Amino acid sequence: MRFTLIIPDLLPPQPPGGMLDLYHGLHLPDLQWLFARGALHGSTGLSLEAWLMQHYGLEHSPAIASLALLADGAAPDSAYWLRADPVHLQAQRDQLVLVDGSMLAITAAEASALTESLNQHFVQDKLHFIAPQPTRWYIALDAAPELVTQPLPAVAGKGINACLPSGAEGLRWNQIATEIQMLLHAHPINQAREEQGQPPINSVWFWGGGVYPAQAVRPLLKEQLWADDALARGLALAAKQSPQALPLNFDTFMAHAKTTGAHCVLWDELRRAAWYGDHEAWRKKLASLEADWIKPLCYALRRGIVSEVTLHAISEQGCLSVTTMRSGRWQFWRRAKGLKHYLPG
Repeated sequence: MRFTLIIPDLLPPQPPGGMLDLYHGLHLPDLQWLFARGALHGSTGLSLEAWLMQHYGLEHSPAIASLALLADGAAPDSAYWLRADPVHLQAQRDQLVLVDGSMLAITAAEASALTESLNQHFVQDKLHFIAPQPTRWYIALDAAPELVTQPLPAVAGKGINACLPSGAEGLRWNQIATEIQMLLHAHPINQAREEQGQPPINSVWFWGGGVYPAQAVRPLLKEQLWADDALARGLALAAKQSPQALPLNFDTFMAHAKTTGAHCVLWDELRRAAWYGDHEAWRKKLASLEADWIKPLCYALRRGIVSEVTLHAISEQGCLSVTTMRSGRWQFWRRAKGLKHYLPG
């Protein structure tokens, strides 16, 4: 078996000032062993979305929304699809900070009720919202708008002032967003959420617009994909592959996977902690990665159950790939170093 592991935000920027080492005190012997005994290759920093599009041969295609929609079980057809994801805008001093839907515990019933109200309000504008998943909403447009948007992962946990839609139609879409905020503010769903101590779903974030790719999607990641990320699953489906859900841990993976061939796991559990600067949550997730995936994976590599491991650490500051063969267990002279040693720049 050949095993590939994609881990966004494994090597994130360190907190400013250099006073806090995110890795300090963490016991990560097997992760450090993989890096020490493998062949390293650094490359330009990319977001996870850009990295995935590149590795499926679609780096010049703005089709994130339509591919995610495919993963969510709907047919993208030939329309221009735009993500309109539900968010909470939180007032902090002189700016609004975006909190993404995964932090809001949105139910399917809430998503259905809110999008139904949006559709009634915007019927004259021919804007129709759908919510195949509570945290992923979409709009279909007849033609591509002259609009520049910022990916939600790049804005989550940050102020939105410098990230609002721009371009020739930016003003119109900002006005639409303002109307949506006014409608959602008074909606009974949000009144009920606030009474229960939950943050209101008080806006949507437009991003990821594009048309489903006309050309055949090349399966450059030829491994069996295991992932929960909608874009990754949509890319695999577009390439005529059959993505599987992310297993709980490596042992669960082994219980369901074929013991031959190539497998690729996208483990994205560090992302949201990194978005919101939650250092303690990020450290806990990294410790669970070591225990649940890396330790048993290294054991399988040393025993010959797995023949090679490739780990892709994806970051906008710089990407790092390391391929470790079973023969690496004999290279005793290659001493393990702390992960801080591999940080970009």
